[in-house]
Parts: sequence; C-alpha cells; structure tokens
Amino acid sequence: MPILLAAATAVALAQSTCSWDRPGVDPYRGTPEAALAHYRDIPAADRKVLAQRIAAGTADDRVQIGRDKIEGEYSYEPKITDMHFGAGRMCRTVTRTKWKPAHTESAAVYCVNDQCIVVPEVCGNISRIRRVVTSGTGGGGSEGGGGGDELPGGAAPPWPAPIPYYSTMTTTGEDLPPWRQTGVGFAPLPSLDSPIPGRSVGPMPETNPVSPVPEPSTWAMLLGGLGVVVAAARRRRNTKR
Repeated sequence: MPILLAAATAVALAQSTCSWDRPGVDPYRGTPEAALAHYRDIPAADRKVLAQRIAAGTADDRVQIGRDKIEGEYSYEPKITDMHFGAGRMCRTVTRTKWKPAHTESAAVYCVNDQCIVVPEVCGNISRIRRVVTSGTGGGGSEGGGGGDELPGGAAPPWPAPIPYYSTMTTTGEDLPPWRQTGVGFAPLPSLDSPIPGRSVGPMPETNPVSPVPEPSTWAMLLGGLGVVVAAARRRRNTKR
C-alpha cells in the first residue's frame, strides 16, 4: 500500500500544471545539480556539464521570454516544461497566459547534445525548452551534438517523461537561490522600463553635483552689499582727514 501511494503521488507531481504568470514570486532555491537530477532522460555526464555551466553562467544564448514566444540568437519552441519552484516543487507544464503581449523576461539558455535548459534571470527557475533545429544547423550547443531528432515531416518527438526525484535542497528564505548569490552573475541583459513582482530595482548611479547658477536677485543683493562696504570705507577715510 505505501508503494502504491508513493507511485500515485509521483504521477500526480509529474503531471501537474502550474501558472508562471507572476515571475519571481516563488524563485527556485535549490542547486543546479538538484534540479537537473529530475531530468533522468538526460545522461548523467551531460547533466554534470550543464550544472557546471549554469553555476558559472557560461550560457549558449541569451533570450527574451514572451507570452507566446522565446526569442534569441537561435529559434526555440514557445513551450516551457519541468520548471522548478521554491525549495522542492517541479511543474511539468507551466503557463504564462496572463502576461501582457509586450511583457518579456530575460533568461539564459544552456544546451548540451540537443538538451536545452533555460534559467530566467528574475527567479532562477531552472526549466527546459526545445531548440528548433533547421536544415543545415545543429542544436548541440557548445558541447557538440547534431540535430538528428526530427521525425518525417519536420515534427519533433516529445520529451521522454522525467521521473520526479526530489533530492535535498537548501532553503535560505532569500529572494534568489543560493547558487545565484555566489558572485557569478549573468551578463548584462536588457531590462524592463518598470519592475514586476520579484524584481528589485537597484539604486540610481551617483552623479557629480552641479554648481547652482545665482539668480538675478542674488546678484543684486551682492552688488548692494558691496556698495555699502565701499561707502563705509570712504566715509571712514574722510573722517580721518
């Protein structure tokens, strides 16, 4: 009975659908290794390389995630899957239907042998996307790999179903995951004109102070005071004579 209950729980977790309509509200607080351990269809050696590159911030591409698209140097399917939230929650499918048409989120993409991981800047929620492989191009990222995963007619095969496996993850209560606070950050990315929940706005850069220009009334007062001083000096000189 306990085995059947655990199996039923695992299936429920694997088939869950979550909303990502408020990026940054529940940032992932685990490690890259812990998140990638859930993707059992990716070979262990490739998961290790991906985890190292995510921790180091050496991405293959920088993208803008929109409501219905993901745009970068390469082409990607708009669907995002297997997103990690908080300290130990993974959602097989995430939606962003409530985003405004112009809303975008910056993210880094890491690919090894046609397996692509996307990490949004606002929350670090490690997830998966698919790179669209066109004729004459490969989709293996910096670690190699060619595109031979297309079916006849250009259709792409579905992802193998990952087995939900939750290893130990750290929880600190900070807004960003611990591995995003080690001093290794993302390269500068375009920012939005206004913040959204989860994104903090840093202080404005300091500027050199500008000397104020005196108003005309101030000049008049200075000249008047100077005239009084000159008149007093002349009066004192005449009195001595």
